[in-house]
Amino acid sequence: MKNILISSFLIVSGSLFFVINDAIINYLSPLGITFYHFVFYGSPVYLCVPLYLLITRNFKAKLKSTNYFIPLLRSFIFAPMPFITFIALKNMSLPEYTTLNMSAPIIASFYGFLLLREKINLYLIISLFFGLIGVLFVIQPGFDTFNPFFLLVIFSTFLITATTVLVNKYNQITSPIGFFVYGGIVVHLMSFILFIYDPLKINFNVFILIFISSILINSAMLIMTIAFQRSQKYYSSIFCLVYIQILYSCLIGFFVFGEYLNFLALSGAVLIVFSGILSIPSQYKQIND
Repeated sequence: MKNILISSFLIVSGSLFFVINDAIINYLSPLGITFYHFVFYGSPVYLCVPLYLLITRNFKAKLKSTNYFIPLLRSFIFAPMPFITFIALKNMSLPEYTTLNMSAPIIASFYGFLLLREKINLYLIISLFFGLIGVLFVIQPGFDTFNPFFLLVIFSTFLITATTVLVNKYNQITSPIGFFVYGGIVVHLMSFILFIYDPLKINFNVFILIFISSILINSAMLIMTIAFQRSQKYYSSIFCLVYIQILYSCLIGFFVFGEYLNFLALSGAVLIVFSGILSIPSQYKQIND
């Protein structure tokens, strides 16, 4: 039970960091900042991790792997994600984008059943249902006309979920920090190259925003990696906690931006809370089945 609570806490914390990061990206997008500008200026945060390992002489111990192909494969799978995020948010509304991303827990359940041999239980099914309905109630997306970029977001959800499956399935091959560092290699190298061909000067205030966002997104990626690496036998159940990102967005919108929440949105927030609560017994049952 202790391991379940720790992993759940990590997911809940990481989800908050993701939401704040997305809000900053949404603010910066109209300023002409692309994903490689964002990654380039935020790279000092990522590079601090291997630098710290070098200074403390833990570089070899933390980055050693019994199979380097898996963490590097994960890096290539993750590489398109920042590009897809920026391009999608320019071609659809934020509610539509967020709703499509919340298909991740359902995709994770399929991965868990097919690749990780996890057993599906009633708690998990109800948790997924409450979470998905809660998301629709809170966001109330339009989806008035079909947008081909919807398919791009669904594809990206399959990719990002696949990176977490690799961490869970091959949890013994390297440390969480190893998965984190290797996972960022390709996207940072690609961003450096693209920045050389299309440099962009930014003011100090924008740099501070990118720097803060980079701290949040890198912290979220690391603690999420730790959570999914620990969650043996209950990967699909713990993924239901990702729905809480919508609750965070709802609360930030209400308290920070003064957004009005109608009865349907409040009902959706309650369903998301119930979804998270039900994921706990679902995790426990998956461990014991």
